[in-house]
Amino acid sequence: MLFYLFIFVLLLWPTESSADTYTAMVGQTIFLPCSYVITPINKPVPICWGKGICPLTQCNEQLLQTDGQKVIYQKEKRYQLKGPLAQGKVSLTIENVKEADSGNYCCRIQFPGLFNDQKISLELLVKPAKTTTYKPQLHETSRNTQPNNITEITSPANELQKFEDTIHIGIYFGISIFMVLVLILVLATLILKRHSYTKKKLQESSVISMSNPFPKTEERMRAEENIYTIEEDIYEI
Repeated sequence: MLFYLFIFVLLLWPTESSADTYTAMVGQTIFLPCSYVITPINKPVPICWGKGICPLTQCNEQLLQTDGQKVIYQKEKRYQLKGPLAQGKVSLTIENVKEADSGNYCCRIQFPGLFNDQKISLELLVKPAKTTTYKPQLHETSRNTQPNNITEITSPANELQKFEDTIHIGIYFGISIFMVLVLILVLATLILKRHSYTKKKLQESSVISMSNPFPKTEERMRAEENIYTIEEDIYEI
């Protein structure tokens, strides 16, 4: 009797599809499918999504729940039902997937009646995001300065360093030229001022000379008159 009862329970036990495995990378959006058929007889029914294997009733670690028409419970905003619920599209969308999201998921479609629920089990594997490392491409240039071929390997970092060194040299060179030009300008100013001062002195000397052109001649004539006067006095004596 117990054996027949056990067989009867197994026949009436709600069906559960085999777990399909889905893979996603950290940060991606994953789509876990689940749906049921809507007919004039089968109206939209409540469903729930949970984390873990499907239990006897309801959902473990419930993520989402509907009343058949709308979502009445949502654990986080990144858990969404984007399909039209009225058409039986109740697939789960998980945005910004994390490594902790790995594991089993249960979609439970709650048809009316005893042991009529339809359960869909899925497994999600979340892998770490791929990190891309930058590998500079090496440009090889051959230089035949010696009998043996010497290959110089330059990388973008070395080229950037050379470019910066060139800029620094150009700045130093420009500053040096500017300082030399300033020094030349100062010396030229000093020379012009000295030349102007000397020219002014010469002009003043010329004016003085022109105002008294024969000073020595007058003195000489006066000396000669004095001599003539002395000679006349001697003759008179």
